[in-house]
Parts: sequence; C-alpha cells; structure tokens
Amino acid sequence: MSQASATIKASTNNWVWGADATRPRFLHTMIRVRDFDASLRFYVDGLGMKVLDRFDIEARRVTAFFIGFGGYEDGGCLELTHLWDVDAYTHGTGYGHIAIGVPDLPGALAKLEAMGVEVTQRPVKYFADAPHLAFVKDPDGYSVELIQTRKG
Repeated sequence: MSQASATIKASTNNWVWGADATRPRFLHTMIRVRDFDASLRFYVDGLGMKVLDRFDIEARRVTAFFIGFGGYEDGGCLELTHLWDVDAYTHGTGYGHIAIGVPDLPGALAKLEAMGVEVTQRPVKYFADAPHLAFVKDPDGYSVELIQTRKG
C-alpha cells in the first residue's frame, strides 16, 4: 500500500487555486487512472510528489486526486482522475508524456526500477551540454520523462 494512502483527505477548500489571481497561470494536467493506489505509489512514493487533495464529485461520478511537489500556489500539479463507471481507458494518439525534473536521475531510476517500473529509454543526452533524460511508464502506461535538473 502506498505511503500516500494514509494521508488522503477530502478537500474542504473549493478555491484551492486562489481567489484573487490577477493573471493567467498554468494550474494542472489531468490523466485518467485505473488504480489510485498504484498511481500514488508511483508518483508519491517513487517520485516524491505529495497528495494535495482528494475530490469526490458524486454529480459527475468521479474521484480526483491532486498531487504536486509543492502546493497549489506553486502550479504544475497533476490531477489523477478515475470515473466511477469506467474500468479501462485508452491514451489515443495525441498524448505525449509528462516531464518531471529530478536532481539525481540515476538514483530516481534505480528507485523506480526497484519498484518494478518499466524504463523505456535509458539516460541519454540529445545535445552537447544538455541534461540527461530518460523515460519510464507509470502504472497506467503513461510515458513519463525524467530530466536531470542538477548540473555536475
């Protein structure tokens, strides 16, 4: 069971993105998942994100977890959504990947591989003096790019 499972609570704040914004900003990306525990194990336990909120919306028959590395004010959150009446999803041809910066790419890959995560592209540099990057698959088969964010 994911460490995150014990910390999940339903939100009581419906204005989590703020109520006094004066300019647009990136808020989140949503992906549909089959198994919250498996997804939280990957993103929270494996990559170090934290659960910000859980929303159960009965009128839409959907549950959503918002996760991120900081709080809502930091932007760049990921919404993991499961429709109550749907057992399977397809990715279609338009999905690319989620990119996550990690300070220690070899360490992140070792941790994920120990969890059974599939590495689809070993670390590679595409340009001179560029960071290494690698690709893995999350529990639902979504491609996740990991980019080294600490130089040296």
